[in-house]
Amino acid sequence: MENNEVPYNCDACGACCRTFPIRVSKQDGEREPRIAEHALVVPAWERSEEHYYHLHPLPFCKGCLFLGEDNLCSVYETRPQVCRRFAAGSAQCQEARARKGLQRLKAAI
Repeated sequence: MENNEVPYNCDACGACCRTFPIRVSKQDGEREPRIAEHALVVPAWERSEEHYYHLHPLPFCKGCLFLGEDNLCSVYETRPQVCRRFAAGSAQCQEARARKGLQRLKAAI
């Protein structure tokens, strides 16, 4: 692998979708209409090109609006760019797991 990257396989713990605030772009809402339909629009004074819709945290939701009870994303094929960039095994992944009391994700090899 390039840059000595170690491969990780996501184990669908859902920690990433239940730990950090999730804000996505207006383009994400155009690509996935359920985002525009169900998410909250970020207040104008906080809004930016990358932060238009707010998916987590929301009142009465324990995780991202689109995280199922099985810890799988119900909009996975059209998921937001921020979710596409989130890498299994990354520092943020490991931090989310730790905050939820989970063990570190182990490398796939």
